[in-house]
Amino acid sequence: MAESEKITIPVKVFNYDLKLVTDEQPEYAKQVAQYVDSKIFEVTGGASTSSLIRAILLAAINITDELFKERKRIDQFSERIINQTKILNKKLSELQPEMED
Repeated sequence: MAESEKITIPVKVFNYDLKLVTDEQPEYAKQVAQYVDSKIFEVTGGASTSSLIRAILLAAINITDELFKERKRIDQFSERIINQTKILNKKLSELQPEMED
């Protein structure tokens, strides 16, 4: 989908009908909405709650926790790749004089 092409996608989150305006594919936007819906359902246990704001905040905290953990995992993985690359470069530079002989 073109970057500037926005579309409106109807979704339902916690029994609220919403319209998302996005330049993403409709299926992706629906998956995002379903994920948020599942997180709100997770913190409310599926029961309607007297405090919708509390449920949304708890879901947002849980989603943010997942995001931060994934970022940390990616950072650790990136650091491992950088370290392994340094080791390989060092070994290659040690082998290079031997290959020139």
